[in-house]
Amino acid sequence: MDQELLIIELLSAAEPIYKQTKQNRYKNLLTAFLFLILTTVLFFGIGTFVYQHLQIRVRSIDTGYWLRGFYHLSFVLGTVGTAIIGFFFLANLFQGIRIRYNFQLFLERMVQKASRYPIIYQDNNAYYLAEKNGRPKIKLAKSDCVELATTFDEAIIYMGIKQVGFGFITLQLFVLDAEPAKMPVTFPNQQGLDSKWLIALLAIVFISAVGVFIHDGLNHHRNLNDTSSSISSNTSSSTQQTTNQSDLLEQQGKAPTTKTDQTNQLKLNQQTNELYMTTDSGNSWIFVPLKPDWLRTGSYTLTSGEIPIGYWMDKSYNISADFSWFIYSDDDQNLYFLTSKNNGKTWDKALISNSAQRIRYRKAQFFADGSGILVYSTMSPEMSSEALEIYQTNDYGKTWSKGNGTMINQPVQNVSFVNSTLAFVSTREKLYYTNNSGSSFKEAVVTIPTEYATGGLDLFQSPNEVTQVSSNQLETKFYLVKTSGIDQGKMFACLYQSSDNGETWQFSEQLSQVENSD
Repeated sequence: MDQELLIIELLSAAEPIYKQTKQNRYKNLLTAFLFLILTTVLFFGIGTFVYQHLQIRVRSIDTGYWLRGFYHLSFVLGTVGTAIIGFFFLANLFQGIRIRYNFQLFLERMVQKASRYPIIYQDNNAYYLAEKNGRPKIKLAKSDCVELATTFDEAIIYMGIKQVGFGFITLQLFVLDAEPAKMPVTFPNQQGLDSKWLIALLAIVFISAVGVFIHDGLNHHRNLNDTSSSISSNTSSSTQQTTNQSDLLEQQGKAPTTKTDQTNQLKLNQQTNELYMTTDSGNSWIFVPLKPDWLRTGSYTLTSGEIPIGYWMDKSYNISADFSWFIYSDDDQNLYFLTSKNNGKTWDKALISNSAQRIRYRKAQFFADGSGILVYSTMSPEMSSEALEIYQTNDYGKTWSKGNGTMINQPVQNVSFVNSTLAFVSTREKLYYTNNSGSSFKEAVVTIPTEYATGGLDLFQSPNEVTQVSSNQLETKFYLVKTSGIDQGKMFACLYQSSDNGETWQFSEQLSQVENSD
């Protein structure tokens, strides 16, 4: 049939076409809205909940990277899904405007679509529109078909509803000039075909996103490692010192002769770049067979900034006449523990880990029976979260065994072990605890008075350790900023107490003011 004549016939049936297109548009918008809710809940809501729930329970750095990768992937898929749904919303709105202001153009496109399917079959419940080769492509339920008009040659123009897939529908015109033949073959599931295309599209998005994140992660890893290698190379070329069979340094310069106010102290000789320690207020100085850069392996920073040369991260070493120890790495990969139990006359070296790249925070704690805990954090490629590795010893650091680990969503400020099983990890604004030696971590509830705020220097800062003052009472100092009164903007150390093994913490009293240099 001539398409121009068909359009003229359809102009007389404008009202039912308007009505049906409006109904279809409302149904499609409702379906899109439901998909928007599903996308938001699934990719943003559940994805974020699962990430926050699992990030402090992962036990390896690689697992933490994969968890963050899948979280970002969920966010990307949610964003893509939301964008597609938004585009669909706009397309439906534009269709309504287009029909209202140029109905004839709308009919021309509908007639062109109908002309692609000149052959029509039927069964008891549906019509089937087929291409010229006789292959059925569109199924239209007879109950949804409406007769629009009859042409001059007695052909009947019908309007049906085509199921696009997943609840979306569109209009489809067709013309019957005789009784359709029976359907000769089984009709393929059109929705299944559409689903396959959609699944293929999602698979492409998924694979592409995974590729992007893996590529980005590898670049971050490579950049971080290249930076560390560059630093190590420059350091080695500028300070050439003799080493012994244990790869420890041998003394080249003279020991200091200065006295100190502290009984135990570590000192850097700026002229020789050698380390010395004293356990008698400077009356005698003992050579420490390590380079300063070995102590500063990885990133030597706290959340408040980089530690200057000549100063040392708290509890990354300890000095005493009967037990001195140091955490260090001479290649930014193998992490060692150096100990002396005879005031530096002899030194013993133990390997902690052979995969300690990109470490930042590090600390060891020992108990009276010779057992101890060593922890260090490693920076993630995104630099916003850190993996925390935990090691244990029962022989004063001669041997170490790897325990469990976790991911922390902010840089670690301090780790405080009350005993071998109960420990706390603080960031600038949150406090986590474990009561099973690090097998799992949970966020502690810290009650902040209305006149204070977190986000200052730190929530609690080393050397403010969590201490057990009685069988059921823990204490520590949190650094909080005053938000009102004459001390507004100043930071104070505040005493906090817990009577439930650190699950909740209550404010006790304000202590002294804290300067940023403290």
